[in-house]
Amino acid sequence: MKKIIAAAVATAFVAPVMAAEVTVSGDLEYVFTKFEGDGNATYVHDQDLKIAASEEANGISIGAYILNTSRGGTDSAAGEISLSGASFGTIQIGTDTSHAISAIDEVADKAEFEMGDSNPSYTGTNDAANVTALYTLPSLVDGLTLMASFGAADGANNTASTDEYSINSYAAVFNVGALSARYASVSNDANSYDTTYTAVSYSTGPIFAAYQVSNNDGAANTDTSAVSLVYNYGDGNIYTEQQTIDVNGAESNDSAVGVSYKIGGVNLYLQRNSGDTVADNGQFVGVEYAF
Repeated sequence: MKKIIAAAVATAFVAPVMAAEVTVSGDLEYVFTKFEGDGNATYVHDQDLKIAASEEANGISIGAYILNTSRGGTDSAAGEISLSGASFGTIQIGTDTSHAISAIDEVADKAEFEMGDSNPSYTGTNDAANVTALYTLPSLVDGLTLMASFGAADGANNTASTDEYSINSYAAVFNVGALSARYASVSNDANSYDTTYTAVSYSTGPIFAAYQVSNNDGAANTDTSAVSLVYNYGDGNIYTEQQTIDVNGAESNDSAVGVSYKIGGVNLYLQRNSGDTVADNGQFVGVEYAF
């Protein structure tokens, strides 16, 4: 009898866990770099490990994950919980949850290594929050996706308002056939300005093209733009990306061109970067495995 009771108690605790489907995924990336003017050949590495769980309950899809990352020897952990249903849309909340503007940017960021400085989340205009909640509305119009997010920073318990701030962001994506248009804005209490992001992309067969612009009128007055073109030849991509960063009228330009080749879950690539300064110029050979 004691064994039966013990088994029943154990089952009561195990059952909720077994109800969820648990998956493990991740990726590893290593890149050999050679910048012009730099006498040393170096490498960078990027490792991610993700444990995710999902289940269906009362007509609601429930998901959660824990993400551990390592970037050049710096380790961090983050996570997210999501709830979604046909009637109310999707709610995501966590330390890894994107602001609405970050959830739809990077359209023109197609280079395998570096670049991406034209994305709002990488230009210092979209400061990180400790926890963010992202809401995606249910489908109201075919092809239209609307999103809104709220982020809160970990402030101090004092009377200084600068130590406690929130971040609000809104985004819209409209897809018509092969054409996709995007617009987003973000407002941060710690900044006296808002950042906007606009992008358009077109995809037909093996060809993909995109153009994006972000603007803010803050102290840095950073305006960015990027254009990319990708050709998928079957086993990989031939790609190019060009970006322009304008800070208070001082303009800098960078470009990248590369080719990738995939073998199963392995992605190999060779890329050449060039820019206005010697430090921006270099060659990179990378290998990435996703599982």
